[in-house]
Amino acid sequence: MKVGNGRTPTAPSAPPMEAAWYVALAANLFIAGVLTFFLCGAELNYPLNSAQSTAALAYFTALLTWAEAELMVSVARRLGYRLEGDRHSGSRSERVPIVSESGGRGDDSDIDDELGNPVLPLSFTALKFLRGAAELSAIMIVMYVCDRTDLVGKGPKHQSKVEFWGVFLALVGISLLGLRRTKEAGPVDAVEVKPLQREQTEEWKGWMQVMFLLYHYWMATEMYNAIRIYIAAYIWMTGFGNFSYYYIRQDFGLPRFLQMMWRLNFLVVFVCVTLNNEYMLYYICPLHTLFTIMVYGTLWLGHKHNQASAPFVWGKMAGVLALSLLIWDVPGVFDLVFGPFQFLLGYKGDLFNMAAPIMHEWHFRSSLDHLVWIFGMVVAFKFPAMDAWLSRIDGGGAGREGQPLTRIVAIVSVSALFAAWCAFVYARPKFEYNVVHPYTSFIPIGCYIFLRNSTRWLRERVLPAWGEIGKYT
Repeated sequence: MKVGNGRTPTAPSAPPMEAAWYVALAANLFIAGVLTFFLCGAELNYPLNSAQSTAALAYFTALLTWAEAELMVSVARRLGYRLEGDRHSGSRSERVPIVSESGGRGDDSDIDDELGNPVLPLSFTALKFLRGAAELSAIMIVMYVCDRTDLVGKGPKHQSKVEFWGVFLALVGISLLGLRRTKEAGPVDAVEVKPLQREQTEEWKGWMQVMFLLYHYWMATEMYNAIRIYIAAYIWMTGFGNFSYYYIRQDFGLPRFLQMMWRLNFLVVFVCVTLNNEYMLYYICPLHTLFTIMVYGTLWLGHKHNQASAPFVWGKMAGVLALSLLIWDVPGVFDLVFGPFQFLLGYKGDLFNMAAPIMHEWHFRSSLDHLVWIFGMVVAFKFPAMDAWLSRIDGGGAGREGQPLTRIVAIVSVSALFAAWCAFVYARPKFEYNVVHPYTSFIPIGCYIFLRNSTRWLRERVLPAWGEIGKYT
C-alpha cells in the first residue's frame, strides 16, 4: 500500500509513551505488593497463606494495570496514538487517502494500519486480556470480602415453603412472558426441530440451577431427592454432550481435550486459591471432569471403528458399565483406584459434624451418579433413531400422516412410569433414596426428555430467560 506521496510510511516509535508504560507497570507491582503486605499483616478472621498472598498480589496488579491501560489508551488516542491491531482508531478526517498501484483510490477499510501514527506499546489483544484479568480479579476480591470478612453480615438460614415456591413460581410466570419459537425453528413451520437442541438444554440447566440455589437459600430439605435428580441431569448432559461431540467430530486431539479441562476447572481453581478451600467442596467440577475423561476414553479407544460398527460402540459402553460397577459397587476397588489422588480429591472439612474418612465425600458424591453418564451416551448414540421416531409420529415428510394414537399411548405410558417412580422411589426418605438413586435416576431424566419433546409445538418453544441462566451454570 502507498499513501498520497507514493511512499509507504512506517509507524514511528513512541519511546516516551513506552517508557511511561513500563514505569507504570513497575509502580503497579510495587503498590500491589504494599497492599498485599498490609493485608497479610492485618487481623483477619482467615489469615492469608502464601498462595492467597500471591493471588492477592496478582489481583491488585491486574486491576491497577487495567485501570492505567484504559486511561493511557483514552488519553493517547486523543494525542494521535493508536493500538496495534486497532484498525479503527483515529477520525476519518485524519486519514490519508490510499492510492492503489493503478492510480485509483483504494479501499480505506484498513487505512489505520498504513498511517504514520505512533503505535502504543500495548496491543488491542493485550487490552482485552487486561480487561478479562481485571474482571476476574474483581470477582475474586468481592468473593473473598463476602465470604471471609465481617464487612458483609451473615445470618442463619430459615425455612419457608411459601417463600420457596412463591419465588420459583413467580420466576416461572415471568419467564412465560418470553415464550418464543426456538431459533432453530425459524419463523415458519417448514423446519423440523430436533429434540434436545441447545436452547432447550440451556433452558433445562437454567431452571434446575435456580431451584438448586433456592433449595440452599431456604433450606428446603423436602426437595433433597429432587436436587439429587437435578445434579444427575447435569452429569447426564456430560455423557450426552461429550459423546455427541466426539462421535460426530472424531476430534480426539489434545487441544480440544485441554480446552474442555480448562473450561471445567479454571474458575474453581481460582476460587479454591482465593478462599483457601478444598477442591472437593465444589464436587460438581471433579464429577464433570472425571466423567468427561471417561467419555473421552470410551470413544477414543478404537475410534476409527466408531461410526463403522454399532456393535463395537455398544460393546465399549457395556465395558464402561461393567468398569463403573466394579469401581463403585465392589468393596475396596474404589480406594485402590482413587487412593493415589487423595491429595486432590480428599476432603478434610467437616460438613456434617461427623468423623469420616478423607475420601468419604468423593466416594459419596461420585457413587450417586456413577452410572447416569452412561445413559447420556446411550441417548446420544440412539439420538438419530429418537429424532426419526418423533418425526414419524408428527407426520414429518411430504404426504405423510401423523400417528396421534401412538403419541397419546406413549405420553400416557411415560407419565405412568414417572408416577410409579415418584410413588415407589422418589417418596423414600433421604438416606433410603440415596441407596437406589444411582440405579434409578435415569427414569425421571428419560421421562422429562420424552415429555418435553413429545410434540412438535413443545420442541419448537423455549423460555429464553431460563436459557440465559443456563449458559452460566
